[in-house]
Amino acid sequence: MYDFDFPVEVIRTNRKKTVSIHIQGEKVKVRAPKFTSDEFIEKFVTARTNWIIKKLEEISLRTEIKSRKYINGEKFPYLGRDYSLNIVVGCNPSLKLKNGLFEANVLDSDETPQVTVKDMLISWYKEHSEKLLTERTKKMSKIVGVSPVSIKIKDYKSRWGSCSVKGEISYNWRIVLAPYKVIDYVIFHELCHMLEHNHSYKYWDKVSQFVPDWRDCRDWLRNSNMPF
Repeated sequence: MYDFDFPVEVIRTNRKKTVSIHIQGEKVKVRAPKFTSDEFIEKFVTARTNWIIKKLEEISLRTEIKSRKYINGEKFPYLGRDYSLNIVVGCNPSLKLKNGLFEANVLDSDETPQVTVKDMLISWYKEHSEKLLTERTKKMSKIVGVSPVSIKIKDYKSRWGSCSVKGEISYNWRIVLAPYKVIDYVIFHELCHMLEHNHSYKYWDKVSQFVPDWRDCRDWLRNSNMPF
């Protein structure tokens, strides 16, 4: 019924005389009078999207669960597939994806190798996300018929991408952990904002033209358990 970049629960009640938004944990709850229209609620939430996203990012930073140990055999995803981590002692700290493994070289004198491995993994993801997302965005922009002003990679905590009214597109580097079809959904999602800078029915019709199963992709993102 509602199509936002974050899940929203709407609670209608006779007790309320005005519409309000509450952020509880990582959930967005909208409380409204019983007969408030869906259209009004959608406009109300859309007008406060920036504030909501900011709050969700703050909560995500505070509640991030550091469950990863960064040890041999631990699996990390890339393009929807898991790869085992293999840590070896080397002369120069480095990380590469080789023969189906994330091979990390750390110094023998490194007192915090897990921290080093984590930093190298994140750097690797960021580097590869910039190349992949830039190439695919340029390719898909021709399909949509738009020309982004810029393509940037950012460290978002609670969104996968954004598109400014000027046509500046930014992506969360973590999206490269997802399968290709989900990545392409995020790209088309942002490119379509250059045609419709909202989340109206007209906008989602545009998205459907390029990603017919966009709901499945969106659900994958909402239910994903990213390691960073």
